[in-house]
Amino acid sequence: MRLQLTRTDMLVLCVVVIWAATFSVVKVGLREISPLAFAAVRFSGAALLLLVWVWVAEGRPIIKREDWFWVFLVGLTAVGVYQVFFTLGLHYTTATNSSLILATVPAWTAMFAAGSRQERIARLQIVGILLSFGGVAMTVWGTGGRVALTWENVRGDILTLIAAALTASSGVISKRPLRRYSALRVMSVAMVCGSLFLVLLAWPEMRAQQWARVSLTGWLALAFTTVLGAGIAFVIWFKSIGEIGASRTAIYNNLIPPVAIVIAFTTLGERLAPLQALGAVVVLGGVVLTRFAPTGGGRGS
Repeated sequence: MRLQLTRTDMLVLCVVVIWAATFSVVKVGLREISPLAFAAVRFSGAALLLLVWVWVAEGRPIIKREDWFWVFLVGLTAVGVYQVFFTLGLHYTTATNSSLILATVPAWTAMFAAGSRQERIARLQIVGILLSFGGVAMTVWGTGGRVALTWENVRGDILTLIAAALTASSGVISKRPLRRYSALRVMSVAMVCGSLFLVLLAWPEMRAQQWARVSLTGWLALAFTTVLGAGIAFVIWFKSIGEIGASRTAIYNNLIPPVAIVIAFTTLGERLAPLQALGAVVVLGGVVLTRFAPTGGGRGS
């Protein structure tokens, strides 16, 4: 069988690089901008971009009254509350740790889908889930190249782990609205809801932030993560789902952690301690098992 990458595959690979770089770029931006203010401005801009795009592509993004609760809940778990934990977590931990911990999303998703009886969970998936969380424990334990489990060292990792659980839950919650609306419409409206939540929560930080003192580097970091990371990348991702399917697109998620580690190493000078490197291998191995283990069919929806 000959490997043949299409134009869509190449575009999705670009998304992998963008999202992998986002971990390091956000770290740079957080040096000058407070975490909640950064997240609120970033996703407010991205929500506007996606809203314009869906309006052009599909017309007015109307959601029926009975579906608003579920779309709003997707917005909170995928954007609003998720970004609070992700951005604060990344503020306290390394880009490397953050990317590895977020690699547990397939494990969380499998558990939530099984718990809600949307999908069955296979024995190999259980092994993959245990490996994923075991690898995270090793990564956290090896932070800084030494055994260190103080609150100061692990709070960012704990916040990021909660973020991973939140974004996984959003995938399960979105099943209902996705039966009626396109993925683009659900995500664009959900992002508006999540962004409004972020702005309300971050308003004191946004007012206190000395925006005039933010350097060009800080503004570029914010622009990159807004336009590319949370705007254009989502457009490409949804376009790929429409052209090659959700499963084939989702496979590319597994490339993000290793690419993110390389970028963090070259740009931020982050290095993996031996125990962290072993944890990274275990996490990625668990992700592969969780993602590709045969489930034997679903239990309904």
